[in-house]
Amino acid sequence: MLGCIKKDLYLLFHKKAFLIVLIGITLLLSYMSLNGISSAYYAGRSYQNYFFMMLNYTKHAFMSFFFLLIPLLVVFPFADTWLHEQNMTDVIFTRTTKKQYFFSKYLISFISGFIVIFIPLVVSYCSVILALDFNDNVLNIVQATANETNIEAFLSNYTFYQIYLENPYMFIFIFIFLISIFGGFCAVTAFSISLVVKQKVLAYIGMFLFSIVEMLIIGNLPVPFGYYNIQNIIQPDTRIVIEPIVYIVWLGIFLILNIVLYYVFCRRTAYE
Repeated sequence: MLGCIKKDLYLLFHKKAFLIVLIGITLLLSYMSLNGISSAYYAGRSYQNYFFMMLNYTKHAFMSFFFLLIPLLVVFPFADTWLHEQNMTDVIFTRTTKKQYFFSKYLISFISGFIVIFIPLVVSYCSVILALDFNDNVLNIVQATANETNIEAFLSNYTFYQIYLENPYMFIFIFIFLISIFGGFCAVTAFSISLVVKQKVLAYIGMFLFSIVEMLIIGNLPVPFGYYNIQNIIQPDTRIVIEPIVYIVWLGIFLILNIVLYYVFCRRTAYE
């Protein structure tokens, strides 16, 4: 088992697609976070908010587009490995068991999806921390959209707002972690999709299409259920309190989807 994991980790960190996606997202997010930083500073606004870019429509649109593309970006680093190795199973399964092989693939798929989102977000956020003064006690999160007397009431509509009041840094890192977890599960699901589809293009875009469909379907549900699409609940500016059960339900959906896809794969082949 450990040998399979080491081999796949080596493959991941030496894969050009992984390095290109990781470096590309890191540079792009860091640039977007630091761009216009002087105007924000002189306007008296720090970037404790980080994701809260409501006043800059370009940045807000970019971050929304970034969240939308996560299910597509996380596929290329590792989740497509079955597409390249499925014709070598006669050789592969003489060196390891099928159980160890697929456990390693699922684990490293998750790690790859997590890393290519987590590292760029952390690096870009840390670059902002180093560049701006974070020592003020102003609730910068909504100061331009609510009167000071109404800030606390306004903040109560945000998930984890109590954490923001006590520690803005922890608030942001919680969402960075949630977004990265989402990236990991998208990569895992993309790997499962690659097991059962014959068209390579569908394997690459399958998870992206799923995210679009679920967003459209859930968006037409009545409030508050219409807010519970996965791209919405992982963003800090959802403007509605997301109960923990919503995250648990989505975790269950991802697990069930992957189990079903893997079961379909096993029924089709002689690999189980």
